Amino acid sequence: MKKNILRNNTKGQGLVEYALIAVLVAMSIMLALNAMGFSLYDTYCSIAKSIGNEDACAGVYCQDDFSTYDNWTSQYGGWETKDGKLCTSRSAKNLNNCSQDMTNNKDYTVNLSDAQLDKGNGYGVFFRGTEMDGRTNGYIVQYDPGWGGGSIIMRKWVNGRELPPFAVKKMPGYDWSGEPHDMKLDVEGDTFTVYLDGEKVLVGQDSTYDEGGVGLRSWDSTEVCFGEFSIDSLVNNTGE
Repeated sequence: MKKNILRNNTKGQGLVEYALIAVLVAMSIMLALNAMGFSLYDTYCSIAKSIGNEDACAGVYCQDDFSTYDNWTSQYGGWETKDGKLCTSRSAKNLNNCSQDMTNNKDYTVNLSDAQLDKGNGYGVFFRGTEMDGRTNGYIVQYDPGWGGGSIIMRKWVNGRELPPFAVKKMPGYDWSGEPHDMKLDVEGDTFTVYLDGEKVLVGQDSTYDEGGVGLRSWDSTEVCFGEFSIDSLVNNTGE
């Protein structure tokens, strides 16, 4: 009986030693990857996805219900929170949120809920934006009633200057004003997909910028309010 007990203890000790060795090896690999500049989070996500766990890295990067204005930085003009919405005030133009936090995130989904245009020339969502303090680089998707009688367009910004659209969906006669709409934007690789009220309306492609933050924009004397805003991982927003 004593011999069996000793034999079992020896086996248990061996398993513990193997486990400790495995942990040390894993830690060494992670430290080596980190030293070489690899993101441990990205590495973990890649491995998880390769073995079929698509939901391993699902999450929300940032979100706002506009109960306050504290999480936003205005470049030009004025914005204000009113009745639980973020609204333009005094010819508001560019507004940034999550720009710093999103700098190293390449792919994500932007959700803009209950966007209601009451007056003026439209609104837009910056994405993959950098230097968003006056010399913006990045992209914007926007509704522009003056383009083709009303269109959803995508533009590229270079050093604060907007270039001609590289993707256009003409929607003449669409009833934008006076009622809320939901906009969703999937940013994945060099492909950007826009959904309006759940319907896919535009796909654009460009490979100039591969990372950056998100912001909102209006121009001229636009009056627009936004209900809710979030930036989510693409994993949380699969499907159309």
